[in-house]
Amino acid sequence: MNKDPLEELFGSFDETPEPVPARERLAHEQAERVRTAQLPAERSATRSTSTLPRDDSDAGRNRSSSAKPWIIVGIVAVVAILASIVVLNLARGGGDEPTPTAGPTTQAPTTTEAPKPTPTPSEKPETDKPDEDEPPAVDVGDTYGFPITQWNATSQWPVRLGGATYALSGADNAELRLSGELFNSFPDACAAMRTEWGASRQPDGSFAVAKPASKCTAAPELYDEVWGLLNAWVGTMKAG
Repeated sequence: MNKDPLEELFGSFDETPEPVPARERLAHEQAERVRTAQLPAERSATRSTSTLPRDDSDAGRNRSSSAKPWIIVGIVAVVAILASIVVLNLARGGGDEPTPTAGPTTQAPTTTEAPKPTPTPSEKPETDKPDEDEPPAVDVGDTYGFPITQWNATSQWPVRLGGATYALSGADNAELRLSGELFNSFPDACAAMRTEWGASRQPDGSFAVAKPASKCTAAPELYDEVWGLLNAWVGTMKAG
């Protein structure tokens, strides 16, 4: 037969409990109060420990701390790549020629004619040759009067021609031939021209020098001197 739950908990009503000393009962009650006071704190601590969610901020902080070195390394790598690209572009830009955006325009070459050199006053063009009909310029020096009575003319004879005589011939005595020491000094190669020097009277009344038809190649300086002096003498002739 089952017992009454009250009897199992508190005992039989018929049984008389033994008396408990007051000091022991007081100590037992104090211990029971301390135990019952600690149970809620332990349960709450256990509950908070078992049910407290994990702090995501701490985990994120730990992850961010561990990821910082890799982020710094990545930034440095990106900066280095960009710097190398810039340096490479600068190097290519300094060495390569710019690519033309349009086709080059061709232009026909223009030819400029170089100016021809003009001869200076002291120089003669190479093409110019001395005029054989132009008497050379000489230093006449001193002169004296030399009349030609047959022509009714006067003249100034250069002293450098030395002493000389003349003879007239031709129609109206228009041809005058000279002889003297200077004329006779021509070499034998030019002996024929010793008597071919003189003067002639023109139909208009002017006077001209008479000279050999060709130049004495054996004595060209003497030839030029006699010619120049006779040209100066004929230039002083005046009809009276």
